[in-house]
Amino acid sequence: MGAAVLGASLLLLSALPAAADAVKVTPYPDKDEKGMGVFLLDKEGKLVRKEGTHAELIGLKIVKDGEEQFATAYCVELPTPLEDNTPLEEAPWGEHPNPKSKFKENAAKVNWILHHSYPTVEDHAKVGEAFGVPDIGKSSVIAATQAAIWHFTDEVTLREDNSTGDADDKVDADVLALYKKLTGPDNVGIGAEPTPTLSIDPKELEGKAGTLIGPFTVKTSADQVVISAEVPKGVTFTDKDGKPLAVVNKADVNAEATVKVGEVFVKVDQGVEPGAVEFTVSATTDLHHGRLFVASDRRQKTQSLVIAETTKVDAKDSAKVKWTEGTTETTTTTTPATTTETTTTTTVAPSTTTTTNAPAGPGNEDDLASTGASIFVPLLIGLGLLGAGAAALIIVRRKKTA
Repeated sequence: MGAAVLGASLLLLSALPAAADAVKVTPYPDKDEKGMGVFLLDKEGKLVRKEGTHAELIGLKIVKDGEEQFATAYCVELPTPLEDNTPLEEAPWGEHPNPKSKFKENAAKVNWILHHSYPTVEDHAKVGEAFGVPDIGKSSVIAATQAAIWHFTDEVTLREDNSTGDADDKVDADVLALYKKLTGPDNVGIGAEPTPTLSIDPKELEGKAGTLIGPFTVKTSADQVVISAEVPKGVTFTDKDGKPLAVVNKADVNAEATVKVGEVFVKVDQGVEPGAVEFTVSATTDLHHGRLFVASDRRQKTQSLVIAETTKVDAKDSAKVKWTEGTTETTTTTTPATTTETTTTTTVAPSTTTTTNAPAGPGNEDDLASTGASIFVPLLIGLGLLGAGAAALIIVRRKKTA
């Protein structure tokens, strides 16, 4: 019974589809960008921390399908410390884990800040120019941006008098000036951006050689995709109009052949032997700023973060096309029949019949066909053999009696 249960379990496991690798996101200190310390006041006007609060861009490592990518993020949960080894996952804006946070109500305001400040605006000096704060330093931009985000997520304000505690009043003034711009009336909010997607449907189609098989419908938030496959001779990937599409050989990882198409067809020439091709549709999509990441295990406490820049992320999906032998058209030619009139002459020859009256056999009134041989010869031979056998039997019995 144990062996039977084990066998059934293994059979069940083998029938289950392989799970796709999950996207893993973890804090990555090597990519941190230092900001400045700021003094923050709570709703009652008291200092959140007497020693000030450090502001910085937090590095993130994103692992998908075994490939590492990096991004930076701002904090959206002021009272919670950051745990470097805690894995994160993306969550909708409405699922911020801290019930006291105002992120849910003000997520669009936070997103607006991310769109208009560093590092989404790659040159921090351009941020200062856009908001009337020329010659502002990068650390001051990071500090002002983080303080503005905390204003909307944790209801704090930046202290105006010597806000950073630095002796350089100019630095303090720059941080305060940018902070006020980012939290001012110009901040009208920006709604959530769609999550990068790519899918192909159906996952498998079958047709006959000599036909166009499809469509495979491609849905993606990317502008263009790359089709990769090992394509045999006589097989072509096309669009709906039959125009060939560029296809990258799967072994050529560095090839570039992007296409912009919503439907993919596969043309198989007549005479191509039955077979199948698995192909992959991939795209490089943007991991947009404004995406919320929280602890994968909600029981673990760590800072919730928002992606603060556009990061390239690969997305892909696969499908399979199969084809059988095509139907060969057979052309039948019909030749009209030619009618020839034929005259047949029949000659009837006179026949002479001679009848011989044979005497009937005694006691036989049936008219039997004559075969040319007498039946009495084999009959007499049979009777003789029968008699000889009987005599031999009598002699044997007598010997036994004697």
